Amino acid sequence: MISQKNKQGWRNPWVFGLLAVVLAGVVINIKFYWNVTQHPVRVLDDDYNVRAHNQYDAKWVQQQAERSTLGWQAKLYSPHQLQNDPLADPGAAKFILLASPADLRFDLTSREGKPIQGGQVIINAQWPGDPSFDTKAELFEKSPGHYEGGVSFSRAGNWDLLIKVTHEGRQFDMEQKVFVEIPKQP
Repeated sequence: MISQKNKQGWRNPWVFGLLAVVLAGVVINIKFYWNVTQHPVRVLDDDYNVRAHNQYDAKWVQQQAERSTLGWQAKLYSPHQLQNDPLADPGAAKFILLASPADLRFDLTSREGKPIQGGQVIINAQWPGDPSFDTKAELFEKSPGHYEGGVSFSRAGNWDLLIKVTHEGRQFDMEQKVFVEIPKQP
């Protein structure tokens, strides 16, 4: 006979199963919370992260002022690039690469449109969730103002490219989000 006064109900395997599911959910949520607090997601680099990326951050203001006084024009493109649909939502990736290693070309011109020669172009490719996948590459000047090189991506997905150009003691920083699709090898 089933009754609320029957103490044998707590020994039912269904009750134990339900308690195990609830306990597992609590433990998993505690682990997620600990992981988020101990390993914050990186979007930029260690010295200049997203939380400080606003109009009140002095370093960001200084970089924007330096960039506007330089007036340099920069463009990144690749022969492996696939253009996204122009009707895609604004949050979608605009720069899609279909290879790894991907050949990249970076064009740099002055305010007047003259090519900037003798610069050093470094690309830091960052996987937003895990710094162990990050990679660094240098682009070399092939002709005046045209820098070329290759970047190897270890996995497909969204990457943040931090492009740093140094020329005659002046620095130009640029960010580019890319989506990498690595085709399967036959």
